[in-house]
Amino acid sequence: MYIVTKDGSGDFTSIQQAIDAIPGGGQAPTIILLRMEEFQERVVVNKDNVRIIGEARDRTVITAKGCAKDLNPDGTERGTFLSATFMVTGNNVEVENLTIRNDAGDGRDVGQAVAVYAAGDRGVWRNVRMIAHQDTLFCGPLMKKVVDFIAPRQAYAECVESIGDSTLTHSRQYFEDCFIQGDVDFIFGPYRCWFERCTLFMNARGGLYTAANTPEEQPYGLVFHNCRLTGECQEGQAYLGRPWRKFSRTVFLNCEMDAHVAPLGFNDWDEVKRVTERYAEFGTVGARADQSTRHPGQKRMTAAEAADYTISEVIGGWDNWRPDRRVPTWFLCGDSTMADYGEERYPMMGWGQKLQARLNAAGINAFVENCAVNGRSSKSFIAEKRLNFIELCLRKGDKLIVSFSHNDEKADPERNTNPRVTFPEYLSMYIDAARRQGAEPILVTPIARRHFNEQGRLIPTHGPYPDAMRNLANYRGVRLIDLEKATMQMVQSAGEEHSKRIYCHVPAGSKHYPDGLSDNSHLQEEGASRIAGLFLSRLINPAFREAEFENMEAGDCSDLIAREDSVLC
Repeated sequence: MYIVTKDGSGDFTSIQQAIDAIPGGGQAPTIILLRMEEFQERVVVNKDNVRIIGEARDRTVITAKGCAKDLNPDGTERGTFLSATFMVTGNNVEVENLTIRNDAGDGRDVGQAVAVYAAGDRGVWRNVRMIAHQDTLFCGPLMKKVVDFIAPRQAYAECVESIGDSTLTHSRQYFEDCFIQGDVDFIFGPYRCWFERCTLFMNARGGLYTAANTPEEQPYGLVFHNCRLTGECQEGQAYLGRPWRKFSRTVFLNCEMDAHVAPLGFNDWDEVKRVTERYAEFGTVGARADQSTRHPGQKRMTAAEAADYTISEVIGGWDNWRPDRRVPTWFLCGDSTMADYGEERYPMMGWGQKLQARLNAAGINAFVENCAVNGRSSKSFIAEKRLNFIELCLRKGDKLIVSFSHNDEKADPERNTNPRVTFPEYLSMYIDAARRQGAEPILVTPIARRHFNEQGRLIPTHGPYPDAMRNLANYRGVRLIDLEKATMQMVQSAGEEHSKRIYCHVPAGSKHYPDGLSDNSHLQEEGASRIAGLFLSRLINPAFREAEFENMEAGDCSDLIAREDSVLC
């Protein structure tokens, strides 16, 4: 997770810096949290698998003043497509809970001024305010001049020679609970888009809510479902839309339309680009529910025809995309035994670093956001506002997985907690944060340290902290994953010598540890993967019996012992 705040207290001071820092190749989304500020910058999201979240929708604002009449170095006007405040060229990008605004001004003075240019595939927009005048939201491919304009940031989205005559497009966008404001053609483009429970707000100038540019061979264009159409223009001065090209498609289903909407509904662009049966509405309510006054060219849709318009049908595509079914995120809060490590520390890894691979192998559709940090206790993690930031990102269906103790045990007053008093108090803060957002809190006891006595028995080292966590889980009705017991059994089964392969024991001469390393608290890759597996097995099978585990893990450890070439150095 990257935190962006202008005062320098986060990871970056600009949104573009955070996007540029995202490494490529990851399948789980990188989360960028924007604090409650106004960011005056033009942004290009040219990375795949990104989730951008605002702290407060109306007070986290991205704004710029680009417009069509801005001049290029050669003195020519830039035009519509180089005016955007916020451009997405990556795939699988989610934007939520913020405002994106183009402040260039009235289109009669500055021409088109785009707030959002959504060019990638599988774009998701939730609770986003998009505000401009003419041409607020464009959903369509890039052109060469746009690619050149955003260079050196590589573009991944579809590209065409000309938007006006683009061929069949495959990209899709999904909008949920968004507020979109403008006046002339302010939702436009050729992509397949689904708008769910959105508010379309017409400025005082009046104009047209939409201007689809759907290719002839494309079965769907812009679909609005359960939306509200309103505005501040005079009654009857807001049209549902007009066709940017001859075969454009726009459909309104079960939408509320107030008196700002013109009785005619849709309007022709000109004598050639006219409203056809590819334009339709059904189930309209509100002041403009009477469809007898509508454009004679639009389709009079039946209930059976309207029922065919589903998210799966319109934007599902070859990959059965269902953006309305949000993929949950598992947020990990913990210390160095759970945290991610860079290549420079290999083979050292936290078990949280291997959890995503375990989820993928088990066919569990969830993302892991590993927020664990070296050296943190339940207390210091909160003192650094890390839990606050995570809570801003939590949504219903997510999990908050909490594992502390190693640093709570230390005498350092910045980290130390009392196992009977302050440790459960701090853990309760995590529980409360998760439940406030509809997420599930899960407590995880700390993994065992590799400390054997003279008789070859593993010694528990965490004192009363694991019991404090067990008691709290029982008292608060929270699921508990007992990794202390599980890892003690696993390490004991492996034995004093072979358990070194679980922990970070590497010989001298290793690439990243030339002097060698004998670490009995932290894990290397094999151990991290096995402990991630232990965690997941207990999470998905609450009835898991320790006797069954002991037998299974003994076999697993025998397999580990047998592979003499598995030392990860």
